[in-house]
Amino acid sequence: MNDYALEIKNLKVIFPNEAGIVRAVEGVNLNLQKGECVALVGESGCGKSVTSLASMNLLTSPPAIVRAEDIRLCGESILGLPDKKMQAIRGKRISMIFQDALSSLNPVMTVGKQIDEIFKRHSKIKRSEARRKSIELLKLVGVPDAETRYKAFPHELSGGMRQRVLIAMAFACEPEVIIADEPTTALDVTIQAQVLEVLKNMCRMKSTALLLITHDLSVVANMADRVYVMYSGKIVEAAETYPLFTNPLHPYTKGLMASVAGIDDEAGSTFVQIPDTLPNPMRKPQGCYFNPRCKYATEKCKEAMPPLKTLDNGRQIRCWLCAENSN
Repeated sequence: MNDYALEIKNLKVIFPNEAGIVRAVEGVNLNLQKGECVALVGESGCGKSVTSLASMNLLTSPPAIVRAEDIRLCGESILGLPDKKMQAIRGKRISMIFQDALSSLNPVMTVGKQIDEIFKRHSKIKRSEARRKSIELLKLVGVPDAETRYKAFPHELSGGMRQRVLIAMAFACEPEVIIADEPTTALDVTIQAQVLEVLKNMCRMKSTALLLITHDLSVVANMADRVYVMYSGKIVEAAETYPLFTNPLHPYTKGLMASVAGIDDEAGSTFVQIPDTLPNPMRKPQGCYFNPRCKYATEKCKEAMPPLKTLDNGRQIRCWLCAENSN
C-alpha cells in the first residue's frame, strides 16, 4: 500500500472539433502523498486546469474525451464513476478552489447559506448546526465579524473575503484532497499573501493534500513540497521544490526560472523571455514539443519525443540532452 492521497495514471484528454483534434493532456502521471502540497506549473494553455478538472470528472463529454489508466483517491479508483457517486465524493473527499470567486459563488444566495449547503448535503446535519459550523469556518479562515459576513451576498464582500469563503467551503467536510486552481490570480499582492497563508495553515491543520495549479513561481517556492512542470500537455520535469529552484534541468524549466525577476542569482533582476509561444495544440511539432523554442535543440530533439526518465535521485526529466548527461 502507498500513502498517495491522489494518484493520476496516464491521463489523456482530447477535444475533437471540425478543425481537428486538440490534444490538451498527453499521458500525465501525477501523485500527491497525504498531507503534501504539490504544484503543477506551466504557461497558460499548457493543460494544467484541464488535468485538474479531468481528475474530478468535471469535464463535459462531449466535447471532451478523457482516458486514463486510473485515477485513485486514497487508494480507491474514482475513474469512470457515475455522476451521482462523484457528486457524493466531490466536496466531501476531494474539493476544488477556483480562481474567480465571484463567478464560482451563487450571486443570489448568501455566502453562509452556500457553506450550509455543503454540510447539509454531505453531513446530514440540522440547519442550526450547519449555521454554527459555517460561522466557525469563516472565523477559522480569517473572515472578520463572521456572524455578519455569514449573511452577506458575494458582491458585498471584497475579493480577498470571497476567496476566503471558497477556502472555507473547500475545507467544510475536511476532504483528503483539495485542488486549488490559480486561487489568488485575481487578487492584489498583499491579499494574495494573506489568502495563501490561510490556505497553507488550513492544510497543515487538517493534514490535507493540496494540488496547487499555478504559473506564479513565487507562490510555488513558498507553498510546495514538490513540483511538476508541464509543457504542451506533457510533464517535462518533476522534482522536490528546492532542487528544482536551485538547479533546474530541463531547458523549459530554466526558461521559467529566468523569466521571473530576481529568481536567478546570476540574472539578478533582469527579465528574460522564452522566445515564441506554446505550439498550437492541434499542430504540435514533431519530436520534443519544446524544440522550436529551445536553444539547445539537436536533430534528435526534432525527430523523436524523449521519454520521461527517472534519475537516481528520483527526479524526473523529459529531455534528450539531460538524459544523455545523466548516464
